[in-house]
Amino acid sequence: PQMTAATRSVRAPTVCYAVAVHSLHAHLFAITVTITRPAARQVVSLPTWIAGSYLLREFSKHLQGLQARQDGKALTVQQLDKCTWQIDCQPGKTLALSYMVYALDASVRTAWLDTERGFFNGTSVCLKVHGQEGRPHRLQVINDGLPADWQMACSLRAETTAANGFGSYVADDY
Repeated sequence: PQMTAATRSVRAPTVCYAVAVHSLHAHLFAITVTITRPAARQVVSLPTWIAGSYLLREFSKHLQGLQARQDGKALTVQQLDKCTWQIDCQPGKTLALSYMVYALDASVRTAWLDTERGFFNGTSVCLKVHGQEGRPHRLQVINDGLPADWQMACSLRAETTAANGFGSYVADDY
């Protein structure tokens, strides 16, 4: 079915990503994923490849320190394979995941972060929330601690952004 503006507003994002810089010198992005309606056994993963590049990229090799919290309590994260994790949680209660991504690959397929510039492709930093791939997603890119002259560009639909481009963007699906 065709999505209209009215339909989009009714389907509020249930998966929200916040991407910030943890350390320019250590090349680390800090990502938080908020899932407002998780499954009881919520599975998340990073893709192993990206459309248009038909080599295995194994984005998960750069993911570090995946943690899960619900109602302020730490939850166990079980790694199912090299790019897939499962969190047993209470469905219907917001689940927050946090992790770091090492970003020092100059190809346009992954992520880069240093004192001069930063970029990322969503497939290399945004965990896919299984069962919610077709729902709207929000991406918030935070500019705290970045050089004042940095500008941001994003191909997603802007929701709320500052003049320098940092802010919230929305996608119709993962």
